[in-house]
Amino acid sequence: MKKYLLSITIVAAFYANQANAQDDKNKNNNTVGTEVVNVTSEYQATLNDAFKINDNPLIEDEDINQKKEVKYTIFSVPVASTFAPAKGEAAAVDNDSLANFYNNYALLGYGNFNTIRGELGIVEQIGSKNMYIGGLFKHLSSDGDKNLDGVELENSYSKSNLDFTLGQYNGNNQWSTQFGAMMSKYNWYGTPSDFYVSNFNFAMVDPLQKYGDVHVGASYENYTGAFEKAAVSYKYFWDDYSSKESRFIFAPKFNVELPEQTVHINFEADYLNTQFANNGIDNNQDKYSYLNLSVNPSIKFFDTDYSVELGAGLTYSLGKIKGVEDNALVIYPMVKANFNLVPDIVQAYAGAVGGVKQNSYADLAEENPFAAPSLELRPTQTKFDLYAGMKGKLYHNLSYNVRVNYKTEDDKAMFTINQYDINQPNKQGYQYGNSFGLIYDKVNTLSLFGELNFDFSDKAKIGISGEYNNYSVEDYENAFHLPQGKINLNVLYNFTNQWFANADLGYVGQRYEFGGGTVNDLKLGDYYDLNLTVGYRPTAQWTVFLKGMNLVNENYYRFNQYRVQGLQILGGAMYKFDF
Repeated sequence: MKKYLLSITIVAAFYANQANAQDDKNKNNNTVGTEVVNVTSEYQATLNDAFKINDNPLIEDEDINQKKEVKYTIFSVPVASTFAPAKGEAAAVDNDSLANFYNNYALLGYGNFNTIRGELGIVEQIGSKNMYIGGLFKHLSSDGDKNLDGVELENSYSKSNLDFTLGQYNGNNQWSTQFGAMMSKYNWYGTPSDFYVSNFNFAMVDPLQKYGDVHVGASYENYTGAFEKAAVSYKYFWDDYSSKESRFIFAPKFNVELPEQTVHINFEADYLNTQFANNGIDNNQDKYSYLNLSVNPSIKFFDTDYSVELGAGLTYSLGKIKGVEDNALVIYPMVKANFNLVPDIVQAYAGAVGGVKQNSYADLAEENPFAAPSLELRPTQTKFDLYAGMKGKLYHNLSYNVRVNYKTEDDKAMFTINQYDINQPNKQGYQYGNSFGLIYDKVNTLSLFGELNFDFSDKAKIGISGEYNNYSVEDYENAFHLPQGKINLNVLYNFTNQWFANADLGYVGQRYEFGGGTVNDLKLGDYYDLNLTVGYRPTAQWTVFLKGMNLVNENYYRFNQYRVQGLQILGGAMYKFDF
């Protein structure tokens, strides 16, 4: 019997996107736990085939003594890499779906502020038993909080995603294709505080911004021979201010198996072309283009109790900023090591890695939808990221992971509020001191991370994690909008086979906002957020739930000048089904 290793993520909260800026907040509040389990099963198509959740494991090579082949999840889904086995946010609503799994689901919820959440996920086998087709629709919208303290502008928002996929799994390979689209709208509602004491005419501001994209992709994986994998993707992104962006990525991977070593060679071509809106100052549209060409050769030595991968990466970046060439050659390490100190109980790991991150308008707007459509774009170079840690089990139901890492990044992109210029003519809706630009600096980060996960069988699960960050910068006094610490606590408790509750508490530490060079940098206070879900399963297929978010009713600042909604209540139901 072959054994396959999988990292399982503890699901934190169903309502991952909360009102306005709070929808981004939960990305930092998710409790993540990892545990290695052995699973064997036959193939059956599920939503995870169609829409795999991206995850960045600490160690890419969990399987120390064997080549990666087909990896099975507890949902009997073959995948090519470690990922979180959850069907979107739906799995967090219905914990029992982990045990009573259906291929398809529909979810609908409604809450105060006229918040509407809907999801529909369908995947079916077609033709041969190993071919599948799937679709996933997700919608979240809110009319906003009309009584939000210190907010005069419209703060409603909405976001909808529709994705389709077609794929097939065979014994020695698998392939998939994807097509999708996204539409969203937000409002730049976070104006400066002095507007409220100067009788500012808010009626003159139109804060609405709309985003959209279409994206296609394909991937092919081969489990025999030197050719391992190839993935290609294209995204076209635009906004309501005539900004537009194209991004194309092609990434083939090869490996050669030797008796006691494996040689890996990874390539990637990442092309970005962005044209921003008319900035209203000189009536110019700023244009950026970057082509990052990367190669990462390495050789891996492995045995039963260890694996060591030695390699290096090289990226040549050909850029053009507003017509001016910006080329760079970056060399970085790619070294990873894993050691089973006590088999199946204690594992130590360490490494030195690096790379070049393409900062795209689409990614930045996803991270902060209140960004201005006139950003300065340049890649971030991670010269090295050194890490070392240890993970394992303290008891059969208690696992842990501790890690320390130190990394240095050149041209790290950090958000900062754009200052209001009263003398600027023909102002756009984002030019009232209510949108974010970018500051780049060399940032060194020392991080300490630790997590504990308790698993009391089917009765309860508890996960707690914490992270401390110390930043040092070269050109400025502080790092901006980067928290000094994070703490996440998640508790899932099954009272009976039908009743359950899921609580999660997130804490984000102090951050800084750029003072503009003439005044001291502004300290953004820490905040915490408490969410609670209570669910009832009248049948194996139906789950009804009631979720309270931001239960402490704290209108904290997720971003500078952007308060989040207070207490939110959302109720709804989920139906799981097979055709």
